[in-house]
Amino acid sequence: MRVLYAALMKRSYPEEQLRKMKKKRRFHSLKLAVLGTFTLFTGSLLLYHFYDSLFIGLNILFILIIAFFIISILAFVLMLHYLKQSKKEAQLKSGVEGERLFKEYLEKIEGYKFYSLPLPHGGDIDALLVNKSGVFAFEVKNYSGIIKCVGDNWQRTKVGKGGGHYQGHVGNPSEEARRHARDLQNYLRARGIQVDVTPVVVITHTQARIDGTQCSVRVIKPQDAKTLVSSNEILTEWELKQIAKEIKRLANQLA
Repeated sequence: MRVLYAALMKRSYPEEQLRKMKKKRRFHSLKLAVLGTFTLFTGSLLLYHFYDSLFIGLNILFILIIAFFIISILAFVLMLHYLKQSKKEAQLKSGVEGERLFKEYLEKIEGYKFYSLPLPHGGDIDALLVNKSGVFAFEVKNYSGIIKCVGDNWQRTKVGKGGGHYQGHVGNPSEEARRHARDLQNYLRARGIQVDVTPVVVITHTQARIDGTQCSVRVIKPQDAKTLVSSNEILTEWELKQIAKEIKRLANQLA
């Protein structure tokens, strides 16, 4: 049964979004490549056939040939643009890589696992673990640099190639983790399951340095997950199955 729950969402929501984004970008690139090739070929063909009789100036044939070549150039330039991933796609890719890295660690821990679990009031939990130590909702971030959290105030200092320091985007992962955990906890309690859902922020980047001892939630690296969830056993096997059953129902409802 645990194998069934672990395999619920083989492709997470961010992974699906990234796949769609790549597919759309490549489709646009292909269309522009076809357009550029067609207009280049047509312009060249017209130039070859009418070269001896072609007059440079304001005549329809000359303008038409020039237009074909201009369209061809623009199409290839735009094609090169679409071949490069956007900033949004790069950020999404980084997040997906972070979630995959954490998943490798989480799969080694006993319990039921859910990934990119949709929530009743919007959003999703990046990774959820249900085992005898409790229910843990993980907010996964692939941030590099020096990460500091005091309460719900986050700072991220990145180090440039020349050694210079500058502030990077960080948002508020602890508040996000708490909100998602509370949403799931309220959902379970409304169905008669009185269990706390513990929010945890995971920083997956190997070059990240974390100062989160004063944060409102636990902030860990992926390798710390096993220690985090290896405390006292507070849930029975029957309770685990009931919780997992309700979470599976939620996932199916919002899929």
